[in-house]
Amino acid sequence: MKSDNERIEAFLKGVVLPECESDGHARQLRAQILSRLQAGRAGRGTSSWWKTAALLLGLLGAAALATETIIQVRHYYFYGRAKDGFYYFSTTPENAGTNQVDSIGIAVRGDLDAAGIEQKRKDLEEIDALRQRNARELFRVIDTEVNGKPVGRLFFYKYVLPDGRTEIITETGDESASPAQMEADRQQIADLRQRGQREIRNIIEVEVGGHSRRSLCCRYLLSDGRGVNRFEPDPELPGPVPLTFKQESELARLAVLEKKGEFLGSTQVQVLGRTFSLQKYSFTLSDGTVVTRSEGQPEGPMNGMTAAEGDEFRQLAAANKGETLGTYDEDVLGKPFKFTRVKCVLSDGTEVIQSMGKPGGQR
Repeated sequence: MKSDNERIEAFLKGVVLPECESDGHARQLRAQILSRLQAGRAGRGTSSWWKTAALLLGLLGAAALATETIIQVRHYYFYGRAKDGFYYFSTTPENAGTNQVDSIGIAVRGDLDAAGIEQKRKDLEEIDALRQRNARELFRVIDTEVNGKPVGRLFFYKYVLPDGRTEIITETGDESASPAQMEADRQQIADLRQRGQREIRNIIEVEVGGHSRRSLCCRYLLSDGRGVNRFEPDPELPGPVPLTFKQESELARLAVLEKKGEFLGSTQVQVLGRTFSLQKYSFTLSDGTVVTRSEGQPEGPMNGMTAAEGDEFRQLAAANKGETLGTYDEDVLGKPFKFTRVKCVLSDGTEVIQSMGKPGGQR
C-alpha cells in the first residue's frame, strides 16, 4: 500500500497548467455568469472566477486588533455537475443579485453522491478559512516551460481539516493574494496589456436581440513567474447584451454544465490581428429568450501544450522518461526550495521542461 508521500509524488508527476479553453477549468463558468458585469471593468483586471478571490484575503484588523487576522466567513454553494465529470461550487448562489461581482469557486473531479457533495462543500469552507489564516503547508512548487517559453508557476498546499483529513490543493498564487499584491498585479497586467504582452487563448461571443458582446480569455506572465488568466471585454465588441443576472446564470448552466444547445455551424473572426475559429450554438432560456453563443481558440500555435500533448507529457513523466538537467535553489514565499529540472521531448518534437521545487534549498 502506498504511503501518503508516494501518492502525492505520483499525483505531481506531469502536472500541467489548466487553460481557459478547458471546459473543466472553472474560470469559464464564472466568466459566463458574470460577463455582463465584467464588461464595465476593463482595465481593472477581472477577478478570477473560481480560482482567484477578488475579495480581500488575509485582512488585518486595525487599531487594537492590529495583530489579529480577520477571517471572512464565506459559504459555498453547489452549482452543478458538468458532463466532463467536474462538480462546480461557488460562493455566489444562483439567485444572487447583480451586486455579487466578487466570487470564489472550485471545480472538483470525482464521483460524488448527495452526501459527498455536501461534505465537499463543507470542506471547501474549512479550506477557505485555513487559507485566510495561512494554516497550511507549501510542499511543492512547479514551473513549466514549453519550447523555451514559461507557462506559469503552480503552488501545492497541504490543508489539514478539523477531523484530521488532508487535502492537497493546487493554486496559482491568486487565491491568497493580499490587497497590496492584487493592486500590484492589476498595475502590472495593465502595463502588459498596454504593451501587447498577453496571449488571447479563448474568446466567447454572446448575441441577443441584435446586441453582441465578446469576452477574451487573456493569459499574462507576471514578473514573479506566475501565469494568470483574466477574462476581459473586447473593446471592439464590448456589449452590453440585454440579459439579467439570472439569464446569464441559466445560459452558463446550459452551455458549460449541461451542453444543451443547437449547433449552428462554425465561423471565423478576426480579433486583434489573429484568426479565431468559433463553434456557434443557439440556446433557448426558460423564459423563451433565444441566445446565440460562440466559443473558440486562435488558429496556429499557442504557448503551452495541447490536451493531447499534456496527456503524453504526463505519461512520460509518470514513467520517469525524462532527462534530468540539474538543480538550483530559490526562495519561494520566504522559504528555501530546491528545484530539479527535467526535460521531456514529445513525439511531435515539443520540448517540455518542468522544474519541481521541494523545501530545503540553501539560502
